[in-house]
Amino acid sequence: MTALLFLVVGGALIVLQTSVLPLVGIGPDRFDLLVPLMVFLGLQPRLRDGLPPVILIGLAVDSLSGAPPGYYATAYFWIWALVHWLIGFLQVGGTFMLPVALAGAVVVENLVLLGIPVLLGRPGPTPTQAAGIVVWQVAWTVVMGALLVAGFTAVQRRLSRYQRQVQARRAVRE
Repeated sequence: MTALLFLVVGGALIVLQTSVLPLVGIGPDRFDLLVPLMVFLGLQPRLRDGLPPVILIGLAVDSLSGAPPGYYATAYFWIWALVHWLIGFLQVGGTFMLPVALAGAVVVENLVLLGIPVLLGRPGPTPTQAAGIVVWQVAWTVVMGALLVAGFTAVQRRLSRYQRQVQARRAVRE
């Protein structure tokens, strides 16, 4: 049920990012709303709660963006995999490490997204343009991403509380 909830949240973020934010002047080079979601999903201890939404959301963004197949799915998978690996020995969800993990996630995403045109033999942005984009995205993600992850955590807590209440009601009836 958690995976389904975050698939819906991911769909809502895709709509917000592609339809609403450009209307208010925040372009796609400023902030990727899905990076904090991928970090949050990487913080999930069970694979079944994090991996399916990451793959499906990545494929959805790939199909909507017109990018080469696997462009965003690859970036989101690597963000998820690195965060999931890091929670094995670091407290990534903590107050200090979360912004560091979010900034690292933006760098990983941009390495993948800037590296694919190079691998395909297409011209990419100049290093100055790429650095400017990465700096803006890191700044936006560190500020807004921590708030989004806190919101995702609150939603997950409410869902698990609701699931416990439903299970308790079933146990009482039986």
